[in-house]
Amino acid sequence: MPEIQRAHRGAVVIDDRYAPIIITTFLGETNLELGHWFAETHKKILLSHAALGRRVVTINDATWAQKPSPEMRRFWAEMADRSSESMKAATLATFLVVNSPLLRGAITAIGWLTPALRDLESYASVDDAIREGMARLLRADLPTPKLTGSYQLPETAQKARSAFAR
Repeated sequence: MPEIQRAHRGAVVIDDRYAPIIITTFLGETNLELGHWFAETHKKILLSHAALGRRVVTINDATWAQKPSPEMRRFWAEMADRSSESMKAATLATFLVVNSPLLRGAITAIGWLTPALRDLESYASVDDAIREGMARLLRADLPTPKLTGSYQLPETAQKARSAFAR
């Protein structure tokens, strides 16, 4: 079931309707409150799949996100360094969707802080990332979700997108 958390200037949507592909969408400004919510919720989802012996593809969509503050860049770097072995084992691949030069620059800076993020694979659209995620799942002989057409945010997140999308 998709989960959404809103803050004053942004929101985060974690959509597991297409598990084992988990799509997180960042809208507007992600502050520490949203960052901590994402970290805890994402960890819970990964560990629940790990407990069942499943592996997932995570897609983080920053298409509608604002450039992170220095505080948030540090948070993301530290979060990547705190991933447990169970979380790493449950993750087949992690993709990033980003089309803003400012965000690409911020992500490069975060990669300087933590080697774990240097190998993130970037895609121009969520649909491109989903296609690659499906291919990876097939190559690993893992089940693929039934997803037809282009990805759409859950209905509960449409208002947040309207409010925070740039």
